Amino acid sequence: MVKVMLLNPPGDRIYLRDSYCSKVSKAAYLTPPIDLLLISGYLGDRHEIFALDAMAERLSFDSALDKIVDRRPDFIISLLGLASFANDVRFFKLINKALPGVKLIVSGDAGFAETEKLLRENHFIGAVLLDYASSGWLPYLVGDEKNAVDIAFLSEGIYCCRRSPRTEEYSAGIPRHDLFPYQKYRMPFARKLPYAGVVTDFGCPFKCDFCLVGQLPYKMRPVEEVLDELEYIKKLGARYFSFGDQTFGVDRKRTEILLEGMNKRRIGLPWGCFCRADLLDPERLRLLKNSGCDLIMIGVESGSQEILDRHHKGVKLEVIRRAFRDCRREGIRTLATFIIGLPGETRETFERTMSLALELGPDFSSFNLPVAKPRTPLKSMAEKEGWDISSQGDQSTEAGVVSSEISREMMKQWQKEAIRKFYLRPGYLIKRALSVRSLTELMINLREAAGMLFKGRST
Repeated sequence: MVKVMLLNPPGDRIYLRDSYCSKVSKAAYLTPPIDLLLISGYLGDRHEIFALDAMAERLSFDSALDKIVDRRPDFIISLLGLASFANDVRFFKLINKALPGVKLIVSGDAGFAETEKLLRENHFIGAVLLDYASSGWLPYLVGDEKNAVDIAFLSEGIYCCRRSPRTEEYSAGIPRHDLFPYQKYRMPFARKLPYAGVVTDFGCPFKCDFCLVGQLPYKMRPVEEVLDELEYIKKLGARYFSFGDQTFGVDRKRTEILLEGMNKRRIGLPWGCFCRADLLDPERLRLLKNSGCDLIMIGVESGSQEILDRHHKGVKLEVIRRAFRDCRREGIRTLATFIIGLPGETRETFERTMSLALELGPDFSSFNLPVAKPRTPLKSMAEKEGWDISSQGDQSTEAGVVSSEISREMMKQWQKEAIRKFYLRPGYLIKRALSVRSLTELMINLREAAGMLFKGRST
């Protein structure tokens, strides 16, 4: 049995590094590190495990390092994000200096960007976890490198990287939410706290060209295991949760079984999820509503059908409009996500996007900037066309890819314009104020608004 620390590193900003999609929090929200939670389930009682979410605890580098040194783990499994890369590497060097014998394994989107180069140029990183929804890497912890899969490492200078055969299902056991400071996670749409995150699958079967998750093998967790986890977080005291799937409800029959199981087990918690517009219809929305769903995040991306088609979104604008109308009829709140500045964007398409954002009438909107994630078609296209690619793009405050149509600075200006036009409408502000149901929700909204407006002035 070895001592394993699960680490979400500290940072100078609020970084979200999990699910192979690192970014900077637009306001003050912070989600649970899904990668580390699943890993805690795989580790189970095989090893002595403990967690340090320095981001949630808002620890300084020195304070976080002191806690790590006190524990003296054999292994550290840490998140590593592209958006936070320089920050994270700086902290890893401090760990290596203080505990030169500790073995560091990293997980995150940064691990997919030239994995071998990452290992060779950063000797303090011992291995890169390539699939956190796999148990194939566990032999690595006991020195059995020969049988370790879904993990990359150097062995006597030779790059080793073997992948497990594709499967349609994976079982992670019950993640150890109790190891993490779950009382400190929050989202702007969560009406109650504590807030928790649960996943039912891994990857995504859809192939939007800007998304790394769509390039991963899609597989699902057993429904009974998910239900057991929901019962567990309820016993811990969670009062709101969200399904962290990139696209919730892909398999219709399985989703119905899950929702029915939630009702039979009387989970009784409000929850949110991320879903595609073309997977939502009145019948499904009623099932979602009846099992506690009170918010759906829908990827809209653009008000231009040409841009949606160019980037393989695979959905029509009329389908998007219908989904938002149906959600409103069922009394389910919505959050619309947009990407400002995708290749093909012009002032005209941006204005169409803003018109659509106002027409759809979501309860929340998220205006993001494009990033050329590793292993995505967008990244390949950008390299082929010679576009400006930044490894520091975080999608929240800094574009990671700039094509020939508009500049990086113009994207940021349009993003700020979109935020102002959507959130500072008198009618919207009145609607938000009237929708508040508790003091907790009021405090969450005020905190997020202050964070968003402050960042809007500083970017």
